[in-house]
Amino acid sequence: MPDLDETSTYSILTTMTDIPLPIREKVIEREKLRKQGDFPSSDGIRNELLQQGYEIKDKPDGTTEVFPVQKKTKTEPQGTGTMVVFGSGELSTTGRKIHEDIIKTMVAPVKIALLETPAGYEDNPDHWYIKLKKSMEDGLVNFKPVITLVPAYRNDGEKSTNNDSLLSPLLTADYIHTGAGSPSYAVKHLKNSLALRLVKERLLEGAPVSIASAAAVAFGTYTIPVYEIYFAGHEPSWTEGLDFFGSFGLNITFVPHWNNKEGGKDIDTRFCYMGEKRWKTLLSILPGPTTIVGIDEHTALVFNFSEKTITVAGKGSATIVKGNKTTVIKTGSMFSFEDVNYLYTPCR
Repeated sequence: MPDLDETSTYSILTTMTDIPLPIREKVIEREKLRKQGDFPSSDGIRNELLQQGYEIKDKPDGTTEVFPVQKKTKTEPQGTGTMVVFGSGELSTTGRKIHEDIIKTMVAPVKIALLETPAGYEDNPDHWYIKLKKSMEDGLVNFKPVITLVPAYRNDGEKSTNNDSLLSPLLTADYIHTGAGSPSYAVKHLKNSLALRLVKERLLEGAPVSIASAAAVAFGTYTIPVYEIYFAGHEPSWTEGLDFFGSFGLNITFVPHWNNKEGGKDIDTRFCYMGEKRWKTLLSILPGPTTIVGIDEHTALVFNFSEKTITVAGKGSATIVKGNKTTVIKTGSMFSFEDVNYLYTPCR
């Protein structure tokens, strides 16, 4: 096959009519990358063009089609979107079913943005989110997901939570997720950031958002610095969280991994790895009134802001703590914002 130039590229494209020149140039660049065997880069251009409203299809006969993406139908969510808080298990079979329920009314291809900020402290912050991307691609294949990693690792520098260019996938995503990492790191680098503002704006525009694990801890009114306590031996303490739900009239502090059993018989890792002794200490030093909501492993809470309801989904339960009173709500149950938005008074 001869070297690929603009003329030969056009000859293998079956639908270039009325395609803007900048888009055609990107298509040519992608064809060159494919010829060189650089498929990750060519896939990146495919995703970039999809975000700009143009879809590429490679046909079995070797030709390539380029055409504008059809607009979404009225089944796309309108108004304030759904917020899902995972206790854990966003990669599991249970998590896949929850993700599917979130996007089931959307028209394929569904664009998903994975915000990596909570893992930005790691040497390889992509690790977990690449696994999640693969899990979603395999589990949500019927929705033809186009998944973009958003490597906004800290609040300064090139890969910043304030870099509008880097964060652009959030603007067009049908569904946004952030999760694994360190709660305290997530708070530090998302607080007052453009990334957090865009997540909230997209939620208000109707795009569903899900958070898991570290992000769930960070998005609450107060945050447990889990890594500092569990791994570095710091004394039990709280820090201010992102208070994401405050603007929706909810004062909630989340504790995912509520029934965690990773420690086996020897180490109590319930209550987000704190164990019962440290958890009792944390309750006694809570900085101020809040609702404490524990979420079991492989379980999620689905917040419907339009109906002001919360549904427990997955394998486990949600636990609401109010003073000396604890209420356990089983999977499949629905309750109201009023049921959780009472104030917990610290046991001094």
